[in-house]
Amino acid sequence: MKYFFLVSRLILAFLQRILYILTLGEWPPFACVAVVIRNGEKILMIERRDGNGLGLPGGHIKQGEKAEDAAQREVKEETGLNFEIIRILGTLSGKRPGIWIRAVDIVYEGRIIGGNLRDSDEGRTHWVNLAEVRSQVAFDYLSILDKLQ
Repeated sequence: MKYFFLVSRLILAFLQRILYILTLGEWPPFACVAVVIRNGEKILMIERRDGNGLGLPGGHIKQGEKAEDAAQREVKEETGLNFEIIRILGTLSGKRPGIWIRAVDIVYEGRIIGGNLRDSDEGRTHWVNLAEVRSQVAFDYLSILDKLQ
């Protein structure tokens, strides 16, 4: 499964770069969402199946979908939980470590309102203490998570 995710991300990155070249640099980055859900001092994170470490629940915004709806959908798909949005914590963009595609993430903070925590095809869900897993956090999520401390 790890190799499937790796190959699919490589293909996506390759296609994005081709489109970027064909449009003379005018191809926009993908729009994405990520959600920080806390339970006391712990943060909900997903141990990614692609081997990139611990990530926040989230993903791409579909064509015609509102960012808030994408956040709700992605969290439900990846964790089994329903949540309400509390606020926008920030955005992530630019050259990002561990990301082969160009993307802009809107990062929300949310509060659980229902559902049952479960694992998904994306990976295993964990409630983690950030101080104990800092070195395992994927991409540049620490730049947002550090603001919560």
